[in-house]
Amino acid sequence: MLALALGSCRESPVSPNGSEAFLGRTVFVTSATFTGSLGGIEVADQVCTTLAGAAGLSGRFRAWLSDSSGLSPDETFNQGNVPFVMTSGVRVADHWIDLTDGTINNPIVVDEHGRQPDTVPVVWTGTTASGQGLTVDATCFGWSDASAGVMGQVGEVDAIGPTWSSSRKAGCDQRGRLYCFQQ
Repeated sequence: MLALALGSCRESPVSPNGSEAFLGRTVFVTSATFTGSLGGIEVADQVCTTLAGAAGLSGRFRAWLSDSSGLSPDETFNQGNVPFVMTSGVRVADHWIDLTDGTINNPIVVDEHGRQPDTVPVVWTGTTASGQGLTVDATCFGWSDASAGVMGQVGEVDAIGPTWSSSRKAGCDQRGRLYCFQQ
């Protein structure tokens, strides 16, 4: 875990206002973009861990993704009272219940390097803001198909309401990012 500075709600997403040190789980939006053919949740988890490691972040990371087999953050993520914090030090949520109550404190707009991506504002999720999986037609057929006409659920990078995770369906042949959460 990283020691980061904790700031107040609705602060700048790239630099916290506070100076209180604490331990938290790191969360970021990927610098890389992908079609909906990610290779499944396990591959997406490995992408998150690899990107985090290359940026000097330690630990195992999981993608905020669900599929029709029952894999979803509410079933597979470590849940607890630890804050979720972006690589910039800005708090996203105070703990698991705060993360999954429908709104987050600040949008997840910082990548694994602490920078704010300026393009591709959608994130592949297949997941509600409560961490539950959506229907099979919202996961690019298990995150394995980027054919035209196949759809996947996306979230919006700059949102703090439920649309941070579940905004709309997008064509799986389009590019999107991933949310990655330290476990």
